[in-house]
Amino acid sequence: MLRKAMVLLVCLTFSAPLLGCRGKTAQFDPALARDFFPLAPDSVWTYRVNSKSQRTTYVVTDKAIGEKYVPSLNITGEVVEEFYNMDRGGTRPIVYITKDGYWTRLSGLDYSKEDIEAPAWGRSEEGEFMPAILMPGINWNSQIFPFGHMPGSFYIRQLHHTFFESADVVVPAGHFAGCMRIETEALYQGGSYAKFRKPLRLVYEDYYAPHVGLVKTTALQSTIHGPEVERVELIRFLAPQTSSASKSHSAEADGGAATGH
Repeated sequence: MLRKAMVLLVCLTFSAPLLGCRGKTAQFDPALARDFFPLAPDSVWTYRVNSKSQRTTYVVTDKAIGEKYVPSLNITGEVVEEFYNMDRGGTRPIVYITKDGYWTRLSGLDYSKEDIEAPAWGRSEEGEFMPAILMPGINWNSQIFPFGHMPGSFYIRQLHHTFFESADVVVPAGHFAGCMRIETEALYQGGSYAKFRKPLRLVYEDYYAPHVGLVKTTALQSTIHGPEVERVELIRFLAPQTSSASKSHSAEADGGAATGH
């Protein structure tokens, strides 16, 4: 859910209990191929974003709301609310839909009261950013339109490859075993980038854990061996039952304080 943020900074949803298995070599389980991008309602993910290109670090929190019909877009999709703890951050909705076996992400949206609305220029589109059934050895192409199809705006052409990670992926939230890695070559074209002698090229590595979702993203300059410019790491996750329990506990605590207990 964070690639859009990284795209805008350079011009960047999802988890269940930690899967330990420390020190052991995992093997890909085809039965888990549909479980790398769970969007169970009330799931909450907190990420730390370290932007070396912008020399700043901030936190992003994503919460899955559930499936909704969005009249302004005339689509039904999975809604996730994303909150940034930075100036002009606030909470923004993201809508995920599946089409032809791939997830598509629609962002650049906002709320009008409780309704999701797109800006006048359209919406940010990241089509086919991830297969709905994720397994090793998949290759595909896609495009991102960060500012929709507005005349004169840039776009990003992408080439993706999937790999299985036999070793644990370690982030502040813990150790995750059995992860899939999506390696993406992104070429920024059109708009202001059309003036460059050499187009901006970034390589993204996204790590997804089964029953978890995105746990880590790195953005590298030019090649897979280039310097790191962005890093996103999962620092906390609340599964739906955990989130509900936390709310219940908070309500009880508030009620106790009100009654003098």
